[in-house]
Amino acid sequence: MKILGHRGLPRLYPENTMKSFLAALSYGADGLETDVRLTADGIPVLIHDADLLRLAGEDVEVGELKFKELKDFNVGGEPIPTLEEFLSAIPPGKWINLEIKEPGAGEVTVEFALSHYDGQLIFSSFEHQLINELKRKYPNAKFGYLFDERHENLTLDEVRDLFREHTFSAHLPIEFKILDSKRFSEMCNLVKSLNLKLVLWTVNEPALISDIKELVDFVITDDVRLFL
Repeated sequence: MKILGHRGLPRLYPENTMKSFLAALSYGADGLETDVRLTADGIPVLIHDADLLRLAGEDVEVGELKFKELKDFNVGGEPIPTLEEFLSAIPPGKWINLEIKEPGAGEVTVEFALSHYDGQLIFSSFEHQLINELKRKYPNAKFGYLFDERHENLTLDEVRDLFREHTFSAHLPIEFKILDSKRFSEMCNLVKSLNLKLVLWTVNEPALISDIKELVDFVITDDVRLFL
């Protein structure tokens, strides 16, 4: 089971900052999960929210700012890193899960990451159509589907169809196990029957997966120290 820092180590440092990422690795994390969006001038940057309200106190959209304008803002005193800065700073050989937050960031993220990082790259998104398109264009890359309440009406057959070709992983929220244990179990069993990787997010209580550890390939957590 691989342990990935969810946006780094946000229990100690501001999320999706280089300080947070490097802290998670310093505790022995196998890799990192982060979020990619584009600025108005097409620079991939690492930030979860579409706007800066929660993180920087400004009600402005990331996609409406050019990168030089985004640099005027910070998250807890730390700059918002670019994808280039991130990949340049992370040691080779780590597992990096890049969650693509918007369709426009898809090809830019995949193209850049594949050519700039020597390690294991997983590209995931809640935008399933985007993943379908990227899988066709990059059949040798690793792609995963993220699931949440937006996909609760999908049948198992529809999920199976999503996984049909060039799929590496399925990413399920740990809350799913609590809210609908039967459906969660069905999804996990489907994933494993297709020899895909099972990724659980955001697992902040190890006891929640004590009974299914043998099924889990990746845990994404806010505090990697809980598992290391």
